[in-house]
Amino acid sequence: MRHPAVRFWASSTAVAAATAGAAALLLPGELAARGWLLTVWTAGVMCILFGAAALIGAGVGVREVVEAGSAPEAVEAERRVRSAADAGFYGDVGWWVLATGGVLVAIYFGGWLILR
Repeated sequence: MRHPAVRFWASSTAVAAATAGAAALLLPGELAARGWLLTVWTAGVMCILFGAAALIGAGVGVREVVEAGSAPEAVEAERRVRSAADAGFYGDVGWWVLATGGVLVAIYFGGWLILR
């Protein structure tokens, strides 16, 4: 079984490359280069924003606070759940989406340098 870091980065890069490839194949004709750049940039930035939102908002919500009785108890309960799961950096979907967005933005800049 491969190390979690290899799976994390390989899957993130594969999804970013597949997204960029699909955008290149699906855009028609004369504006394909600009459309591809716009699509890859937008997808990358949206991934970064969704990943950041997942990291910021993950875990404790109103329902968790009501069920626990107080905010500190809800935070402590979430901390226990996360430590029991022991997912870490490579198991968190927020970090994965953020990394995929970063790879897409890197692909954009590579394409921009080639196509300009």
